Amino acid sequence: MGVLKKRTFDCINVDIDKDSNVCQESVTFIIPYLQRAYKWKEKQAKQMLEDFSEFLKQEKTYYCMQPLAVVKIGDNKYELLDGQQRLTTLLILWRILFESDEKTSYPYKFEYERDSSESNTLINRYSFITESDEIKKGEYGNIDEYYMSKVYGAIKLYFDNPNNKKTDEQKADNYKETFKKLLKGEGKHILFLWYEVNEEEKHTTFAHLNSGKIELTCSELIKAILLSDGNKESLDNNRLPDKSLVAAQYAEMEEAFNDDRLWYMLQTDEPLYNGSRMDLLFNMVLNINRKAYEADPKAAFYKVYARRADLSRFWKDCRAYFVRIMDLYKNPYTYHYIGYLTYTEGNNKIDDWVKVYKESGLKGCIEQLKSKVRESISGLGDLEKITYSDTSKATLRKIFILHNIQTILIHYETIKKANLGLRFSYEQFPFELLYSQRWDIEHIASQTENPLTKIQDCKDWIASVRADYSEIFVQRPDLNNEIDLFEKDSKIEMFKQIYNEIVSSAEKNSPQNKDGLGNLVLLDSHTNRSYHNSLYKRKRKIILAASNIDNQNNEYQVTYIPRCTLNVFLKTYNTGLDVKLGEWTQDDYDKYLGDLKEKLEQI
Repeated sequence: MGVLKKRTFDCINVDIDKDSNVCQESVTFIIPYLQRAYKWKEKQAKQMLEDFSEFLKQEKTYYCMQPLAVVKIGDNKYELLDGQQRLTTLLILWRILFESDEKTSYPYKFEYERDSSESNTLINRYSFITESDEIKKGEYGNIDEYYMSKVYGAIKLYFDNPNNKKTDEQKADNYKETFKKLLKGEGKHILFLWYEVNEEEKHTTFAHLNSGKIELTCSELIKAILLSDGNKESLDNNRLPDKSLVAAQYAEMEEAFNDDRLWYMLQTDEPLYNGSRMDLLFNMVLNINRKAYEADPKAAFYKVYARRADLSRFWKDCRAYFVRIMDLYKNPYTYHYIGYLTYTEGNNKIDDWVKVYKESGLKGCIEQLKSKVRESISGLGDLEKITYSDTSKATLRKIFILHNIQTILIHYETIKKANLGLRFSYEQFPFELLYSQRWDIEHIASQTENPLTKIQDCKDWIASVRADYSEIFVQRPDLNNEIDLFEKDSKIEMFKQIYNEIVSSAEKNSPQNKDGLGNLVLLDSHTNRSYHNSLYKRKRKIILAASNIDNQNNEYQVTYIPRCTLNVFLKTYNTGLDVKLGEWTQDDYDKYLGDLKEKLEQI
């Protein structure tokens, strides 16, 4: 298993042990055959310089670069698996900055295995970087030297005409001096993560690095500090507990955040950088807001590194935050109301709710959440007047999600009050599906106007209606004649008349206001599309099959059907004795809308 340590680039460093520097004249990096050639271009080199320049303007002490992966093969000798591009560019930068000094010594050496096998190579690549005039002239003998000379020219030009087109010689020299101090570690430092693996892991590690599987995120950098030998920098009374315990706790927290059910209670999207969900926890503990995180995705790492003498306090704060988040997740009220607010208002400030919970307790937190939820629907007005055509789909989704949530919570409370002595996990609305699937607002009883425009869709619709409503065609034999004419002439106008006649016969007791809330449900787009504008009987069959209640021969894809949507097609809301299972009636509409209003009023 590889060992991850932190090392600075510079030699002059009073803060970190002398053995933790990359730059030591006695250190040699072997560039193996398996490494690709040096291929950084002028753009990448300039970007690195711009990043350094921006860092030099800030109050931070450390600039963190991507890790170096090495295999130790002897005293002060390492095979370099990853990091060649960065170390080569830094060596070129070193030459440009220091070659005019009387005593120029380079911070480390390179040995390229390719040099020994190329008979046409007059000078080795390390000497080409550190000694040759060819690099200055843009002359080269191989692909490595071609890009090295290009980068040399770009860096030289950068300092000859640095930011703001400085041409004054004194200003240019001062600009160089700030970079020289950075490379020497005078005040500020360039920080690497040193990833050391054994010989047996070499090829696997190289393959992973070069396929993008190992890319250290901010959270992984923090983890490296927590578990590294740098722990000894903590004061005795502030030292972390046993590393194995910290590693186990970190794994527990990481696994929890990787659960989509928890994550989408807290956030509407994946982390911006490399999908590291632990970043959210560290940002909360260190009071790093979203704007600051977007500006610098490693802001938390820099703060932790600067405070590494007190890692114990930091880790205790992390654990305390995590425990409170899990408490909010495990409680049905806080889970559902926070998840609802996150979905309807964007990335909800979970750290604010953690603080409310800490200060006001669970009961106080629930009351404040309820108040916030009530506020979110306070402007809806009379629910009986809300219609599909006059209301945004976002508002309709909000109403139906909240109806589902309240139904789950009231059922939970009913079972709890029954005092049955049962130990059970409460039902959770799956917020993660709101982000991974598309969701529609679907009419229960079909709309009067025909939405079908393709002849084949019209013919398929007729076939399904004949199968579901055979009695209509017995009562109305003339419909068969009209259908025969339509199938012969294939005119949409003819189908519209057939459609209206069948709908009026099949759903003669349907609600008067088909655009009202009592005739609408929340449904995933895939199931909704499978309707093809079916009438109620076929819709009911599809919904029951999709929820796996009645899915003979696995005819339909099983998916999540929201609880209230399923209740509609199970006719749960209408408890009368004359319930019509094959039709959505005005009575069904009224009972369903009444339940929705009642549930929302109980918040």
